[in-house]
Amino acid sequence: MAEAARSEGPAAAVPQDLFKEVKFFAVGDIEQQVIQLLKAGKAKEVSYNALATHIIAEDGDNPEVGEAREVFDLPIVKPSWVFLSVRCGQLLPYPSCAQRNVSAVSGGCLPLW
Repeated sequence: MAEAARSEGPAAAVPQDLFKEVKFFAVGDIEQQVIQLLKAGKAKEVSYNALATHIIAEDGDNPEVGEAREVFDLPIVKPSWVFLSVRCGQLLPYPSCAQRNVSAVSGGCLPLW
């Protein structure tokens, strides 16, 4: 399902203010398209994880991810959350799932790592 969202133009389908409440910190090697989609939706990239509202990461074993989760209690989402939120035209839910290291997709929770 995320592949379908990826095949569309990078920022063409992003509702203008979709990510306006998101301050993100990218951990690891995140596709540039993910960053472009977030910024097209008015998200702000921050330079330190403690300033973020969301951590975007692929690798749950990364020490920065562990710090964000354990010290700052921040939601950790995969890049697919960005693609799927764009495809749905709204931010997908994550809080209750993020606390358990899982991602909310299609009304259920799937493991992030």
